Amino acid sequence: MAEYRKKLIEVALPLEAINDASAYDKMPGIGPHPKGMHHWWARLPLPSARAILFASLVDDPSTDPKWADKSEEEQDEQRQRLFDMIRKLVQKKMHEKPEVFREAHKIIADACEGNLPTVLDPFAGGGSIPLEAQRLGLNAQGSDLNPVPVLITRVAIDILPRFADQRAVNPEARDNILRSTEWKRARGIAEDVRYYAGRILEKAKKRICHLYPKGPNGEQIIAWIWARTVASPDPSTRNAQVPLVRSYWLCPKKGKEVFVRPVVD
Repeated sequence: MAEYRKKLIEVALPLEAINDASAYDKMPGIGPHPKGMHHWWARLPLPSARAILFASLVDDPSTDPKWADKSEEEQDEQRQRLFDMIRKLVQKKMHEKPEVFREAHKIIADACEGNLPTVLDPFAGGGSIPLEAQRLGLNAQGSDLNPVPVLITRVAIDILPRFADQRAVNPEARDNILRSTEWKRARGIAEDVRYYAGRILEKAKKRICHLYPKGPNGEQIIAWIWARTVASPDPSTRNAQVPLVRSYWLCPKKGKEVFVRPVVD
C-alpha cells in the first residue's frame, strides 16, 4: 500500500494573503466579475477557490518524496516557495496574468506526476470552483439544482472558451475593416452579445414600449409597484376599486422622503 502523502492544505496556508484577496473579491465595483450576474448567499470568492485547489493538489514538503529526506529547514524553504505561488495566484486582476496560471499548472502537474485529476463540484453554485479549476488547466465538472447557476457556469467554463481570442462577427465589427481592436479572451463574443442584445431590445421596444408609459414630465420609469385591488365596502364610494397596500411610503427616511400618490380614476 502506497504511503499517504499529505497535501499542503493539510499542513499550512498563507491565510493572511488569501483572506485579504477574498475580502477584496467581495467588494462592489471592482470591475467585471461573475458575481455581478447573480447574487449568492455564500459565494466562494475566486481567490479562495484558486488557493484551495492548488493547495489540495500539491504535496507538503514533509511527505513529498523529493523533499522527505531533506532537513526541516529545507522543507520549510520549499513550503514558503509554495506559499509564494499561492500569493501570486491571489493577486488582483488575475485574468491579465496567464503566465501565473501556467506556472501553477506546471507545479500541479509535477505533483500529480502528470495524472491530472478531474475536479467535481456537485454543488457548484456560482461556479467558483469549476471556473478556477479550468483556469489552472484542470478538467472540471459541476452540477447544481438551481438552473440559474447552471446556465452561468455553463457559459463561463464551456461556451466562452470556445470563442476565446476570436473576432466579433456582428455586421458593425465585420464591416469596419479599419478597426484595430485586439480580440483577446472573450472580447469578441462579448461585443457580439452586446450588439445582438441591442437589436432584440430595439425590437422589444417597438412591440411593447406602449405598455410602459413615461412619467408626466417624460421621466423614464424604472420600476412599477403592483397591488391587488378590491371593491370598497364603503357604499358612498359606489364600489370604487381600492388598492390593498400596507403603506404608500417608499422611503420615510428624513430628508429623503418618497411616497406613492394614488391617482383615483
